[in-house]
Amino acid sequence: MKKLTKEEVKKILEAPNGVEKLIKDADSAFEAAWQLMGEGNAAAVGFLCRAAAKKRISDEIERLLSKNDTVILMAMGSEDAKMRKNTARLIGALKNDGFTPMLIGALEYEEVRFVRPSLLLALGACGDDEAKEYLDSYVVALPKDESEKKHYEEECDALFKARASLMKIEKHEFLSLDDEYEMELRCPDKLSSALQDELEEKGFRVANKFSNAVRVKTRDYKSLYEARCFFEVLFPIANGISADERVLAKHIRAFLEKMLMATHKGTNVFAYRIEIKGENVDRGEKAKKLAKLLDTTTDSGNKDSRTLHLVNSPSNYEIEIRIELHGNGAADAYLKLYTFEDTRFDYRVGALPASMNGATAAAVLRMAKEYLSENARVLDPCCGSGTLLIEREKLKAVAGTTGVDIAHKAIDIARENAGAAKAKAKFVVNDCLRFEAKRKYDELVSNLPFGNRVGTHKDNEALYKGILDRLSSWVKKDGIAILYTMEFTLLKKLIKERQNLELLVEARTDAGGLTPMIFVLRVK
Repeated sequence: MKKLTKEEVKKILEAPNGVEKLIKDADSAFEAAWQLMGEGNAAAVGFLCRAAAKKRISDEIERLLSKNDTVILMAMGSEDAKMRKNTARLIGALKNDGFTPMLIGALEYEEVRFVRPSLLLALGACGDDEAKEYLDSYVVALPKDESEKKHYEEECDALFKARASLMKIEKHEFLSLDDEYEMELRCPDKLSSALQDELEEKGFRVANKFSNAVRVKTRDYKSLYEARCFFEVLFPIANGISADERVLAKHIRAFLEKMLMATHKGTNVFAYRIEIKGENVDRGEKAKKLAKLLDTTTDSGNKDSRTLHLVNSPSNYEIEIRIELHGNGAADAYLKLYTFEDTRFDYRVGALPASMNGATAAAVLRMAKEYLSENARVLDPCCGSGTLLIEREKLKAVAGTTGVDIAHKAIDIARENAGAAKAKAKFVVNDCLRFEAKRKYDELVSNLPFGNRVGTHKDNEALYKGILDRLSSWVKKDGIAILYTMEFTLLKKLIKERQNLELLVEARTDAGGLTPMIFVLRVK
């Protein structure tokens, strides 16, 4: 590997987005950047901060520092404020608690406000008792004038994050709900009737139904996950309230204080993330403001174990606070738990770009449940990763299922998924238009290529025509075919042209912004 020279690295760093360009050659640029750091080049230190994300480079920096740490000492004492700031960032990236005294000393004497946030964050990353004690006692100086207001807010934010990183956050065990709670189960759009049917079949009473969700009120949270036609469960905190962060924080904290500690085993400190959905708003800034109101930034859990403490930790969280903005100044707030493991679709150990979501597959099949029979033999001529066949077996007993796909990779993934699901499915690598059924099937189910991520519209014209022409040779008389596609105009036209097919049901749904349709056909 050719090493870049100091001159080459310096030239790249001086160009626009130099660090971004150089990070691609981090290994070849590291040594020259380290030398430039010793010469007081702040941009080189900025590059090293990014490069230290690679363990082999952070290990090499640590090795060099163990022999001689004067490079860091000189950089921290530089007259260049940007140099001091980037050096603090580098120490934070290394997470070396040996530099805690240096960072504390730097904070005591640092007069440039935009440097102090990086020093605070570095202390939080170092993570020893000395750093924690200092951060707990640290007070951010008020801004002297309007020009300091931005840096004051950044320093406050850095202090929040540094203290939060030192809080003791342990994983919690979900026990059970302490009372009946209303829950909203999100499902594929326009398929909530399938979810309602499934829930009522399992003994749950549906309180309300929307186009893409069903609400139930129960304390049997775990049994909800016996249903398969939903993506996620959300606990409504408040609906139609003001989107002002102070109002949101008040409702969220009241709900979480009542619910979390009563339903979980573990400490009183919960890590969370904020997800904001809505247009025409700076979602990152709104989440930041809300987190400041929710965060508990001192570890007072030991003083009062009854008080709930929240820590904003987007990379390591157990709960999600979901805010959905309406655009009229109102918002809905929800809680999503990650302390309960959803294992319903764990069989999907492999997937393809156009793979069907497990909940969508379950909902599509349940919508057509009345047309499906027990112990049926089922064919999927475009099986992809096998999700539809696996979910078909989970809905009603099957005598056997067969998946066909032209792609070897798809069949390999389908076999792996079926094995994980302990499904009966068998898979064949073949062009479905050349596939011949030795014995006719009772049912056919398929997520046909949409023509965007897989195939083209022109390809689909031939494929769809060929599949419909072969239905009678694949499926018994009065057998059922369930077809799911975005090419609904084409498919509808081809169905009308064939006298041997009876259209029983057509329904539209939603899939990642697309609006595919479901067709249920009977083979005459």
